[in-house]
Amino acid sequence: MAKQGPFQGLFPGWKVVLGSGVGISFGSAPVFATGFALFGSAIAHDFGWTQPEVARAATLFLLLQTLIYPFCGWPLDRFGSRRFAMYSITAFAVSLIILSQIGNSLTQFYLAFALMGLISAGTNVLSYARAIALWFNRKRGLALGLAASAQAVGSFVIPIVGQKLIANHGWSTALLVLAVFELVVCLPLVGWLVKDSPVPYGLRADGDDPAESVVAAQAADTGMEVAEIIRTATFWKLAVAFALIGMSFYAIVPNIVYILTKTASLSHAEVAKVQAAGGVAVLFGRICFGYLLDRVHAPYVGVLTVVISACCALVYGNVSGHAVIYVAAILSGFAIGGETDLLPYLASRYFGTKSVSKIFAWFLFAFFLGATVGPTAFAQISAAYDSVTTPLFMLAILQIIPALLFLSLGAYPAAPVPAQSEALAKAA
Repeated sequence: MAKQGPFQGLFPGWKVVLGSGVGISFGSAPVFATGFALFGSAIAHDFGWTQPEVARAATLFLLLQTLIYPFCGWPLDRFGSRRFAMYSITAFAVSLIILSQIGNSLTQFYLAFALMGLISAGTNVLSYARAIALWFNRKRGLALGLAASAQAVGSFVIPIVGQKLIANHGWSTALLVLAVFELVVCLPLVGWLVKDSPVPYGLRADGDDPAESVVAAQAADTGMEVAEIIRTATFWKLAVAFALIGMSFYAIVPNIVYILTKTASLSHAEVAKVQAAGGVAVLFGRICFGYLLDRVHAPYVGVLTVVISACCALVYGNVSGHAVIYVAAILSGFAIGGETDLLPYLASRYFGTKSVSKIFAWFLFAFFLGATVGPTAFAQISAAYDSVTTPLFMLAILQIIPALLFLSLGAYPAAPVPAQSEALAKAA
């Protein structure tokens, strides 16, 4: 008889999803995305720094975190999702404490954000994808979508609580409170709830009963080695597709105020509402597309997301009706939620779970490498043609490439079954 796991009632895999969600909610991605403007503005006000000087810290953080992603795969495979996430949360908290103690020195400010970029990648979805992939098979898309969607919680809480703390106690205290929260709340919950694999508990993915625990142990972590994967056409097709998706999304988002004030004559306040609607849609997109990934061949889901993105770019460039703009923003957020679900899901489906952390890290690198090009390329093309419609039309046409790459992928490869495992299964 298979031994019982440490959880009763609820399939333990869902508690792994919950623990992953806690870590992702307050990882560096939502903290930076929703908190940088608040903390950077407060620090700049105290020290008399300019906005361009503060913005360089953001560029430094994003660049270093992008470069560090490919190097996260080895420690994830070495230590597992749980330990790597806990190490990363601890290091991230320390970097927040260091940032809270800087003086009137731009060098210290930049070094603090450089450190944060180097050590905080593991606080995000990357750390938890491997564990979730091992705990779920048939429901893997939904599980990944639910865990990733938890980022919306932090994106909602951080700016509200952060602003109140800054207003009442100052930015240094606010950063210290956030660091303490990481250590006292996020760290123990991740340590308690996240488990690396169902195998030690005599369980299989999705809660299936194993015919034999040995069979589970041998079949749970199958797939290709990284050296084999990077020689396949599938890897490069996906890497190029994700780079173009990242470039397209970040070409629009940082320039959305410029775009909508030009094409739809929206005020800054109205653009903020449009952005909020798109942000909420990301949450539902991750859940809905995650659910869809378990029921539809994933490359077709990928095609759907880029088609939606292309339509949204065309709407932004050619439609001035406010209601239609809101619909486009919601669909755009919905689509990017689905596109980010695709990265870990396709990595596990086409290459197995054995090297999923390393491959997911490389796909993140490709996505954010494209993201670093997008904003500047859009601005330069817009300036060259004295138009925002032209680069938006180009972005819409560009989506043909990732769509064709997704369609060329074919069926998922069959998972290899070790001979001993097959024999044991038949005997059972």
